[in-house]
Amino acid sequence: MKRLLKLIPVNGEFAKNAIILTIGTSIAQAFPIIFYPILGRMFPPSEFGLLAILTSLTSILASISTGKYEGSILIANSKKEAANIIGLILILSSVILLIAFILFQIFSNQLSILMNVPNLKKWLFIPSLSGFLIVIYACYNEWCVRNKYFINLSFNKIINASSTTLSKFFFGLIKLINGGLILGDLLGRIISASGCIFRALKKDKEVFLHISFNHVKKVAKKYVNFPKLYLPGQLLNTIGGQMPVLLIGIFFNSTEVGFFSMTMNVLSIPISVISSAINDTFRQKANEDYIKKGQCRSIYIKMLKILSIFSLTSSIILYFILPKLFRIVLGSQWAKAGEYSQIILLMIAFSFISNSLGSVLIIAEKLKASLLWQVYYFLISFLSVIIGFYLFKDIKITLYFYSFGMISVYILQLLLNYKYSIKVIW
Repeated sequence: MKRLLKLIPVNGEFAKNAIILTIGTSIAQAFPIIFYPILGRMFPPSEFGLLAILTSLTSILASISTGKYEGSILIANSKKEAANIIGLILILSSVILLIAFILFQIFSNQLSILMNVPNLKKWLFIPSLSGFLIVIYACYNEWCVRNKYFINLSFNKIINASSTTLSKFFFGLIKLINGGLILGDLLGRIISASGCIFRALKKDKEVFLHISFNHVKKVAKKYVNFPKLYLPGQLLNTIGGQMPVLLIGIFFNSTEVGFFSMTMNVLSIPISVISSAINDTFRQKANEDYIKKGQCRSIYIKMLKILSIFSLTSSIILYFILPKLFRIVLGSQWAKAGEYSQIILLMIAFSFISNSLGSVLIIAEKLKASLLWQVYYFLISFLSVIIGFYLFKDIKITLYFYSFGMISVYILQLLLNYKYSIKVIW
């Protein structure tokens, strides 16, 4: 990658960092895009639905377990302080995820009945274990952003995407164990987290040796506003994001969950990988501008214009070709997922713009505003699915309700980020 970068005539650190991550994330997104047609033929929609339910539970647990202290890694005063924040996160998440594991085992039968998936109970060890692996991955990503290790960050994204995808393919190929899609996802996360630990210690082992109980206590108190003010909002955001999967499982069945999750994965995986790369470089630059100039509105507006033109133009083109692409690429059993893709396409476009630029409220430390937005996000995510189901009992109409509701959520986030991109509030 270093040799490749020397061939690119780029002026400016921000542009160079963006290109580093774009190259890495483009490679990373290639793995799921290439293998999804194969995986779609290896595993039935119901197994994708089961994985989606487990992933939803995992995401919620991972969000709770860190106390959202990872948000303070970027703004820590020193590498030593940031390292102790990571130590705090790992301790906190270990305790919370262990408690969650015990509770899931106690109430495994009830959860299986609620989600209409009888064999869910034997997989309820996955959320706690995968949750801890996700925490490790997230901490290392924040560490890389803070220290401008953008090549490492890019490489990390490639390892994460390739390991989970290839592991799923391996289990689908050997067909010796039921639940290969789930086990492949778990193995991939283990490989990814192990790589994060190895690279972190290889580059900054001396810094991590300064982690101590006293320092961990200090950073826990210093950044207590993150669990107090930021965690509730982010938890609502995470639950809101996973709400459709859980509610579709409750109201319909795991096969419909499979169709919906495949639709979201095919559309959002490349989008989320790219938006994550843009956001990583944007928030580092925006944070610098906010500290030095008291505003990051200039870079915000510039990026907003570029992303809006790109995403909305792409959506118009994709709308007419997606149903055929789903049938051709994934097979006829996924035709319904192609129909769902047209319904949620505009929502995906707005989410791409919003997620790419969604760090301003944290940089400006407007945690209360962020919390209010997260409450709105949660309510819309929950109510749109509930209303769609109870009024029409139809999955497509329910998805229309959900899609247009979420578009309003993303527009509100963009407006709030614009407002607080400058310290002088109008």
